[in-house]
Amino acid sequence: MDYRYVTDTKGLGGRIKQLPQDFIVEEIGLDYETSVKYLPDKKIETIDWEKIFENKEEGKDHLILDMEKHNLSTMQAISQMSRFLRLSKYRFGYAGLKDKRSISSQKISLYNPELERLSKFYFKDIKTYNPFWSFKKIDIGDLKENRFIITIRQIEGLSKEEIKEIIETNFLEINQKGLINYFGEQRFGGAREVTAKVGKHLILKEYKKAIMLYLTSPSPYEDQDLKNAREDILKTNDFKKWASSFPSKSGFEVPILNHLANNPEDYLGAFKSLSKSMQYLFIHAYQSYLFNEIINYRIDKGLFLKPLDGDYVINGVLHLPLFGYDSKFLDGRAGEIEKEIFKREGIDFRHFFNKDYSVLSCKGDFRPVITFPKELKLISIEEDNLNIGQMKATISFVLDKGQYATVLIRELIKKENIG
Repeated sequence: MDYRYVTDTKGLGGRIKQLPQDFIVEEIGLDYETSVKYLPDKKIETIDWEKIFENKEEGKDHLILDMEKHNLSTMQAISQMSRFLRLSKYRFGYAGLKDKRSISSQKISLYNPELERLSKFYFKDIKTYNPFWSFKKIDIGDLKENRFIITIRQIEGLSKEEIKEIIETNFLEINQKGLINYFGEQRFGGAREVTAKVGKHLILKEYKKAIMLYLTSPSPYEDQDLKNAREDILKTNDFKKWASSFPSKSGFEVPILNHLANNPEDYLGAFKSLSKSMQYLFIHAYQSYLFNEIINYRIDKGLFLKPLDGDYVINGVLHLPLFGYDSKFLDGRAGEIEKEIFKREGIDFRHFFNKDYSVLSCKGDFRPVITFPKELKLISIEEDNLNIGQMKATISFVLDKGQYATVLIRELIKKENIG
């Protein structure tokens, strides 16, 4: 995915996520905040689970926990807990999905878990604490913001004073101009960048193309055994072989392969074998891709900061569409740009409605083009202990839900490969 910059200040260079602890995410809800306390290596305080269950009030069936995870996606962490606790994933609640390559903390809820199994739960990259009972589950609407604490490493050829000046000048520009409200690379599947492409095949009802692309599209950063597995599936369609031997670190391909092993032509059924939250990601990723593409088109044509005839403006802020079956082209030049993008993509609004499977339908919405991060802070500048002769800088900031820290980091680093 291509991104443009809103700031004119030179970049730092460097990279992020060399270690998971270089990317810390803390959740801020409507009435709560979480903070990273224990991972990666601190021992958690003992919880008296018997007392927690003894004090449970009638009707309070949702156990609320802080979950801290290390180098796992939210769904991977919940999957680990689900298996150990023998608790369906549908009985878990969460307010937002957090980055995999990170240390993050967030609220989750468990519906009527069992004392015996919960008291014995252990997984080295997951810590849970601050338990209490509630009448309601944790849900998407509970999330307000996320706080990020990020370390940029491998900064070369700059003194501490130069690094400080570049960061503070970029922060000043961002506070004045705002930040382009792009969907970040995580939305598109990280290094594989396959999620939006799969989503497009799904809205076009090209289910086989969608599933095969998801199973077989490699990343240059994947281990060779995973690349080999993808290549073999593409050549042989031997779903039974790989259902039992697909490299386990890959994530969500296994349920798809298990379904196809028994139903080799049922590609929509294979897609349905994923959790509902995973299924929605693909369609939303394609919506997000179109949103980003319209921004880039306008910037490249010199139109980005100028509201055009037909644009949708709320309180002086330009909004662009997240397309769906209820969407309509805007009037004027704004609508002409949308039509050009649709023509290039070979789609129309009817493709966002699927009468056979509602998960593959999107109604449509609007999203602001500019956002203003809060609490931009430079925490420290030090020698990079992992990369001799180079420097590192740690910053923190708060973003509204649905916004991406990597978009801000790109403004500071100003190079395409930031991870």
